[in-house]
Amino acid sequence: MPDPKSELESLPGEDSRGDATQERRARKVRRRRDAAGEPRLVVVFVRGQPLVEGECISLAKASEVWLMGARTRAVVSTGRKMAVKFDDKAMSRQHAVLRRVAGGWRLEDRESKNGTLVNGTPRTKKTLSDGDVIEVGDSVLLFLDQGTGAVGMFQPEARGGAVHRCSPRTQLAFRTLSGELERALFDLYRFAPTGVSVLIRGDNGTGKELVARALHELSGRPGPFTAVNCGALPSELVESELFGSQRGAYTGSREDRVGIVRGAERGTLFLDEVGDLPKESQAALLRVLQEREVLPIGAGRPVAIDIRVVAATNQDLEAMIRDGRFRRDLYSRLTGFEFDLPPLRERREDIGMLLGTFLRASGGDAPCATFDGEAARALLAYTYPGNIRELGQAVVASLVVTEVGHIELEHLPKPVRSALPENHLTAEEQELCELVLDSLREHRGNVSAVARAMKKDPTQIKRWLRRFKIDPDDFRDPDP
Repeated sequence: MPDPKSELESLPGEDSRGDATQERRARKVRRRRDAAGEPRLVVVFVRGQPLVEGECISLAKASEVWLMGARTRAVVSTGRKMAVKFDDKAMSRQHAVLRRVAGGWRLEDRESKNGTLVNGTPRTKKTLSDGDVIEVGDSVLLFLDQGTGAVGMFQPEARGGAVHRCSPRTQLAFRTLSGELERALFDLYRFAPTGVSVLIRGDNGTGKELVARALHELSGRPGPFTAVNCGALPSELVESELFGSQRGAYTGSREDRVGIVRGAERGTLFLDEVGDLPKESQAALLRVLQEREVLPIGAGRPVAIDIRVVAATNQDLEAMIRDGRFRRDLYSRLTGFEFDLPPLRERREDIGMLLGTFLRASGGDAPCATFDGEAARALLAYTYPGNIRELGQAVVASLVVTEVGHIELEHLPKPVRSALPENHLTAEEQELCELVLDSLREHRGNVSAVARAMKKDPTQIKRWLRRFKIDPDDFRDPDP
């Protein structure tokens, strides 16, 4: 079998073709690519080494990409040819190759010792679709061609390169391999040192408070970060809790109370679930934001304050304004800058980075934990209605269940396990499936030839293909 490095160097590049027809075809492919998005390969995590940082590899300037097992991790480009090297002992030296074809990318296994899987199914050849999960050895990859890749906005020296990794120096809230999220975070980052109010939108569990804390740390404000859940405040005590009170202002008030707002002096006040704030208390908060002073209950004179306000909500505040449940003028005061935090299902490329974070936080032997193939597939396939919080709980729960630190599908919570379709193949059916796959490889996807070789009617072969969810096109040579 030829050496992949020599093949990588010897295969014709764009500069050596000198063919006008080929160049016109390449321009058409690039136009289609630009319309759909930037093709990229995301190394999500390595099952046996989950603390290894992921990376986003742009394929925009490549026409051929080798996936190779090696002693060191690296990405090497020569013209329009690229070699992605993995420090993964389960990978073959020349495990698989991706080639740009008309309309997309095609993956081909290079007779690797452990095979190549796409969405959990062994594949010899497969034309890739956006979101396909590729397994080569212990490495789990995502192929994406919708949207744009991360470009290292928080690492100036990395901008414009083909490979982006999250710097450990970057705060967790600002670490991502999602290009769209990275750009939004960079806009937010620029507002951090200002006093502008920020409204963070996002579903429960997406990390809104984590982003708010990161904003405070980047702001340089010397005061504390003070968080308050507006929905958890007793309705009859909202204003006294927020704005404080003087002794004797109401029954049972025996001492002066500073209140939450003044407690955030020279720091950041984080109003979580601000949409749950009662309508009558919204007017008092508006007055605080407008005048930059607080009037404690029972006091005759307001107290000047210096705070920065960051609010968060999972509700549609515009709809609440139309319904008369939220003040438009308060909304205007809170939205100096608006930031939308996407649900976890829209940033699957970050699951590995988040897994590593939870493993480190668990301490003990947790950072040494490993995952089997089915567990890894389930973690990427699940939609996480509880978002990042649910992912963290799933990891912690699985660590408790497993006794040897190797997390299998059965160790994950039932909702996560259910993300994978059950395998109903018997041992005999599994053996038959392997025979069909071998014959398809030998006959390059020709169903009639497979039927003759197996001495079966072609209709029966087609039934088996449907039963085993096998596409014969995956075994055929691509059109020239």
